Amino acid sequence: MTFKSTSTNGTSSSTASSLFNLDEDDKSNILVYKYRSGSKSLEVTSQHDLCKTLDDDPNLPFLRVTKKKIPRGNSRLEVRTEDLLMPEDLQKYAEKPTLKSSLANVGLPSMAYWRRLLFNAFPELYIVSRSPCSSQNNSQNNSPESSQHVSPTATFPVDTPHPLQDPQAT
Repeated sequence: MTFKSTSTNGTSSSTASSLFNLDEDDKSNILVYKYRSGSKSLEVTSQHDLCKTLDDDPNLPFLRVTKKKIPRGNSRLEVRTEDLLMPEDLQKYAEKPTLKSSLANVGLPSMAYWRRLLFNAFPELYIVSRSPCSSQNNSQNNSPESSQHVSPTATFPVDTPHPLQDPQAT
């Protein structure tokens, strides 16, 4: 499901490139960390391929792509809560104490480390994450209004006796 928009000068751009300020024509290598994706390592891809991947994702409206500078000479990078937030959200939650909490400590691939050290390649880490509210349906289920209509049977577990405790249970 690729969304293409055509500008007034006739060029087309992907939705991901316009949402996240990515250059869909840039085919140089970048490092991508997909937060909570289950991936064991950083992915080396291009902004072009990242745009295509994001455009094909049905959850595109609920994704975020942020960038974090990679200090030259570092073989590891700490990803914090503040690194996942878009600039407008960062200003909104600037006073929250958990912004500096560490979420992950990722190691750069050896090739990326040496290219960063010697040729100043890979200046930024692109972090792809999901918004806390990944769908409207989930947000409705987690709203305070829905929590007011909880039945006691759903709140408390049903006690089923263990067969060794109750001989008639078998």
